[in-house]
Amino acid sequence: MSQTTTLDHATSSKKATASRKDNSGWSKFTSKFHMRPPDDDEPQDWWFASTAIPLAAATTGPLASLMAIVALVSPWRSNILYDQEGVDGTPVQVGFADPRWCVALNATSLAFGILGNFFLLCNFTRLVRYIIALPVSIFLWMVSTVILIGLTVSMHLHHSPIPPNQTYSQAYWSAVISAVLYFLLSTILMINMLGYFLGHYPQNFVLTSDQRTLILQTTSSVVWLAIGGVIFSHVMDISYANAVYFSDITILTVGFGDITPTTALGRGLVFPYAVIGIVMLGLVISSIHRFIQQIERQDVLLHHAERKRRAVVRQSDGTESGAEIDFQRRYTRRKPIVSRIHAFTWIARGSTLSKLTQMKEERDRFDAMRAIQTETVRYRRWMNLAISVLVFGIMWAVGAVVFWALEHDLTYFEALYFCFTSLLTIGYGDITPTTNAARPVFVVWSLLAVPTMTSLISKMSDTLVDGYQRVTNGVADWTVLPQSGQYSAAISQWSGTVKRIFRSALSGSSESDFERGRQGEQTQSASHVRQSSSLSLESLARSPRPTTHRLGQQLVLAIQKAIKDAVSGKRKRYSYEEWVSFIRLIQFTHVKGDADGEDGDESIRLDEDEYGLLNWDWIGQHSPMLTEKTEPEWVLDRLCESLGRLLARVEP
Repeated sequence: MSQTTTLDHATSSKKATASRKDNSGWSKFTSKFHMRPPDDDEPQDWWFASTAIPLAAATTGPLASLMAIVALVSPWRSNILYDQEGVDGTPVQVGFADPRWCVALNATSLAFGILGNFFLLCNFTRLVRYIIALPVSIFLWMVSTVILIGLTVSMHLHHSPIPPNQTYSQAYWSAVISAVLYFLLSTILMINMLGYFLGHYPQNFVLTSDQRTLILQTTSSVVWLAIGGVIFSHVMDISYANAVYFSDITILTVGFGDITPTTALGRGLVFPYAVIGIVMLGLVISSIHRFIQQIERQDVLLHHAERKRRAVVRQSDGTESGAEIDFQRRYTRRKPIVSRIHAFTWIARGSTLSKLTQMKEERDRFDAMRAIQTETVRYRRWMNLAISVLVFGIMWAVGAVVFWALEHDLTYFEALYFCFTSLLTIGYGDITPTTNAARPVFVVWSLLAVPTMTSLISKMSDTLVDGYQRVTNGVADWTVLPQSGQYSAAISQWSGTVKRIFRSALSGSSESDFERGRQGEQTQSASHVRQSSSLSLESLARSPRPTTHRLGQQLVLAIQKAIKDAVSGKRKRYSYEEWVSFIRLIQFTHVKGDADGEDGDESIRLDEDEYGLLNWDWIGQHSPMLTEKTEPEWVLDRLCESLGRLLARVEP
């Protein structure tokens, strides 16, 4: 009996130990998850998973459903009538009925796919909770994928067409494309859920109004394609798949000419259909362009500028890399730029000399930040060019490989030629997709590639056009449209260089001496420019604080100037002297004490915190040169706040 009790205790002890190990393993596994509530406002990362993936799923999901519709309304197998020629110049194909179980399962797959799109839209509009809607969308799309894969495999094994007089129709290949799209969309949505479980973002889709508009516009465009398929299949007496293909090349303005309307009714319907479709396409391209700009602004340029700003601020820490040191040597002037000058206390107190000294130090910091801005603009232009060329090359080359494989009579060079003319919507029509597999693939490829490439090419043209304008302006300055004094200035510069060379040769000085002399003259010229600029700074440092009446007049004039700059349509950048004059007007309205005493300066610092004008610095994290607003917009907001504070101080 005792032995039995001992064995029972040992067994239970082993079970308890195993249970603790299991619980320990599960706790380690669950500790990696940090699910955040919908109203969480903590910083977010994994931008691609949180924003790009749901946006891609919402815009591509309707296209997968369109391919499923094509697969449902048309037979999957066709008889080829080689003795008859269709409107596109290829032998006529007549479909014959599919098994009933195939049609029923195909309809079920389409229903699941459309429901998946519906729940995803409910997720975007927050009609259904994220943790419910997203798994449902993934499940429905996965079920649709499994059904379509099972159907295509079963048809190929048990009811495959008998060549050469039978073949798979465009509907069959549309089903294959739909299954591939549903599978890819389900997979990327799983990545989105993984990011949520790991705590990288809260349980909702954080999309802007422009991104939501893009989803609605792409859905409307796909619906318009489906409607065009219904209309032109009846009017032109072609299959629904060919009608969708015809609607696609019409809206995209490719116009191969392989399928054309031959009746007056068909040609008349092209007028409204093409106009409405092209307008929808233009709206989609515009939304894609704004989306790319938003990505560029928030996730690329701001990070690049912040990285350069930190590199300059860390100059005295000794932790910078070689590239950062090169940037600092190019764009810093006197001494290490370290954020330690706060606000503009020189306005209220201090001698003119001390004010001027602080203003010169602030100008060095201003110049460093302006140099970062200039380098960021250059980075943006070349980044747009590089990304556009890369994406264009990928879509061009990959598309050529696909059509080279699907069109057996094409060489790879001919496939490259075909994809190039299609991407640029030239559409000569000498090479067109003719096989039943190539046409539905072209519909999907063109709807994804052409709008995206149009937006990228417009971004790429900014860099090319800017360089072209600089070259043409330079040529014009020296040829047909020279500026006043252009040649005389060049002649005087070259004559001075020649004189220095002869003077150096006669005095026997070395080449290094000549170089040092030239650099000295350049330094002297730069100091002369700096000296001429310092005169305005000296006048600003000496100017007394204006009276309340004069301050109001200056504020009104400054607001008028900022409004003109903001609505001019050009990205205005103010000089340091202009910024100083604006900041004087902004901070003078904080003064409540004696105009020349210490109390006024203290009230400035208190009111800065009260009104949000914190102790920012030109090269600090809260610099007005790093905001998303333009400089006139930022100045205008602050001037209006300043005017409001001034009016509140004035007794009625």
